Amino acid sequence: MTNSSQFLGELEKEIMDVVWGNPQKVTVRLVYELLKKKRKIAYTTAMTIMNRLVDKKLLKRIPEGKAYFYQAVYSKDKFLTKMSKQIIKNFVSSFGDAAIASFVQEIDKIPVDKKHKLLKLLKGANVK
Repeated sequence: MTNSSQFLGELEKEIMDVVWGNPQKVTVRLVYELLKKKRKIAYTTAMTIMNRLVDKKLLKRIPEGKAYFYQAVYSKDKFLTKMSKQIIKNFVSSFGDAAIASFVQEIDKIPVDKKHKLLKLLKGANVK
């Protein structure tokens, strides 16, 4: 992730949730059919958003015969990890030591079990 345009809008998130929720490759038609049960949407809108997700390198388009299938480039967990890292990187880059101090204050507010998980992550991080 290189900039904020990589983050998901509401419809992009719904489409990615459909893709992540299907173990097989999906078609625009399948995504459209599932989405229209929850919201009013045109087939062409689903197709356009899926193509934008390909441009953002979050979906890959796989041609098979005359049809295209789509698959997530990253699992949902991997995507959320990458997004979180980018947010933190941008935050620290923009606000420096104040960002780190605020982060430490917020850590003090979380439950002990989550602190232990964070500590494990920090111990595994490459500190330079």
